[in-house]
Amino acid sequence: MTARPASVIVVGGGPAGAATAFYLARAGVSVTVLDRAHFPRDKPCSEYMSPQASRILADMGVLEQIERAGSAQLVGMRVRAPSGASFHGRFADVVGYRGYRDCGLALRRTVLDHLLLDRARAVGAAVLEGTRVASLVRDTNGRVAGVEAVDSSGTSRSLPATLVVGADGLRSIVARRLGLAGTRFAQRRVAFVTHFTGVEGVGDSGEMHVEHDGYVGIADVGEGVANVAVVVPRAKARAAAGNPVAFLNRWIHRRPHIAPRFARAERIGPVLV
Repeated sequence: MTARPASVIVVGGGPAGAATAFYLARAGVSVTVLDRAHFPRDKPCSEYMSPQASRILADMGVLEQIERAGSAQLVGMRVRAPSGASFHGRFADVVGYRGYRDCGLALRRTVLDHLLLDRARAVGAAVLEGTRVASLVRDTNGRVAGVEAVDSSGTSRSLPATLVVGADGLRSIVARRLGLAGTRFAQRRVAFVTHFTGVEGVGDSGEMHVEHDGYVGIADVGEGVANVAVVVPRAKARAAAGNPVAFLNRWIHRRPHIAPRFARAERIGPVLV
């Protein structure tokens, strides 16, 4: 593993980590991004960006690339309650406030992450893929002074840093090693997320269908592909019993207002939990 000495190490190369690295590097800070994955990687969560995110993407110089890459434009969100009552909120209809744009953007992470990391690289950030953080390095005063990183060959190395940023998501190794990872209410739910083509009626808004035992989110992410996420309480997720595909299919097909829309749909990726 080779890496220049970094003033800042950013753990996690997703949108938050890439954007953080971009702004630091553009300001002249020496920064290295570490991610255990090799990009592009499939990660269906967080494929939607609000209208205000376009302001950041434009400032990073990547907005036009994201639009040319086939991203979907979403004008708002439709929410359906268990009773069948529903409403449609549109960004442009908010009274007294105007966002950077009237539409949000949705794009598969296989494309989005790659574009954002490339922008971070372009302004000087170093990116080490296939590199996981095993632990934090501390100085004699107990202050974090870097990380212990392990590359894909199993080689371990201490990487010094003045500052370590944890942008590594829900199960952040940085947060856990610092004793900051608490159990939040949201973590008591489990998401089953995948991509489909051929879902009928997918329009220019995201959808959330709330049921008594969970909810399903459906959103266009461009080029005829929909992100589909079934989210249930942890206790209900035990019924997946090692077969998340069957669990997601059963959940959808038991909903008479949703099931017909998937009659001709084809799942084109794994169900990630």
